[in-house]
Amino acid sequence: MICILAMVVFGIMGIFSASHRKLAKEAFDCVFRMMTLRPCNSTFDQRMKGKIVGKLINKSPKAAGFVNKNFKLLSTLMVIIFFISTIYSGIAIYNLGVHGTCDPEDPNTCVFTPEQIADDTCGDCGIVGCESDHNNCDSGECACEGPTCAE
Repeated sequence: MICILAMVVFGIMGIFSASHRKLAKEAFDCVFRMMTLRPCNSTFDQRMKGKIVGKLINKSPKAAGFVNKNFKLLSTLMVIIFFISTIYSGIAIYNLGVHGTCDPEDPNTCVFTPEQIADDTCGDCGIVGCESDHNNCDSGECACEGPTCAE
């Protein structure tokens, strides 16, 4: 099961980092073997388990022992949580695009809407604790340290 999660994570990380491409290739191979009902290459699973437990053992030997004993169950739970969060994220993005809010039944639960983004053209300079001078919005300058307002 860890192969599925590793395929997604290392696939994305492999785009930006050459050191993760080998792991991504092994994870893709493992998932492909699982899809064709063949046994996964056990060295990949064992190596991932070893890396995770190896990092945990220095911090908490009890936690490392728990992870070592329940690795298959924990990896299955992580994959299930990954797919559930992906589905809910997709639904929220769909609702945001179609209805203009993340949750059409209760629009107040959405953190932002496209209208809020469009209306806030000169609200914040991007510097923590600094707001732009709304009188200077036409010139595109903020009253803080000079960065231009978001467009």
